[in-house]
Amino acid sequence: MFAYVDEYGNISDTPPSQPYKFKEEDLQRPADPTEEYHFGKVSFYNEVGHYGFIRDNETRETVYFNDNLAGMVLNLNQAVKYKYARSKQGNQITEVEKI
Repeated sequence: MFAYVDEYGNISDTPPSQPYKFKEEDLQRPADPTEEYHFGKVSFYNEVGHYGFIRDNETRETVYFNDNLAGMVLNLNQAVKYKYARSKQGNQITEVEKI
């Protein structure tokens, strides 16, 4: 016995009458919001531990950074342009630039 799935996800025992034609948008990956740059400023920085948080200007979410991840020392209230990735511990920067 064969099972067929139509373009709407329905399972049937009869083959489809016309093969599905792929559209170009079916092959494109949806845009990942973490791949674009975000703008914010350093809202907290611990000089002893060399870590801090960047607060996004639009969403008001915070993103963790440390001097090793940033590749530079950021100061409190420093305006930055950054990218981030989600991890087990939360959002962490992957790239950062001073503005």
